[in-house]
Amino acid sequence: MSQENVEVVRRYFEEAPEDPGQDAAWADRFWDPDADYYPARKFPEAKPCHGRAEILRFLTEWRAVWEGYRMQVKDAWAIGDDRVLAQVHITGAGRTSGLGLEDDVYVCSWLRHGRFIRQEDHLTAKGALRALGLSGHALEAAGLQE
Repeated sequence: MSQENVEVVRRYFEEAPEDPGQDAAWADRFWDPDADYYPARKFPEAKPCHGRAEILRFLTEWRAVWEGYRMQVKDAWAIGDDRVLAQVHITGAGRTSGLGLEDDVYVCSWLRHGRFIRQEDHLTAKGALRALGLSGHALEAAGLQE
């Protein structure tokens, strides 16, 4: 199941619609109705979201403020059977400010039956690894390092 979950995470980012009108169908395909999402706390307007409707609202509003917003998976690793860590490169420019955004985020995903039940965004690999409960020998066993 672990490699299947890695592919789910990759498809989630690859299939993110450019048209916000398609966000609901996208969310329905990937998010469990009772899922939780925790965006990186340093992102503007970031707040925990509980349930698919809140998650969809946040993601739609977040993506709407960026022109040319893109998310591309640089790498992804299965962590056990139900968790995936992905390094995701994001780019865009503020619609109003023109401020450029280009950086990597580390996305921790917990999946059940091919859907997200929890997702956390982290600005550092170290923070993401801690969220997944990994350190020391567990990192080495997963083929990762701090």
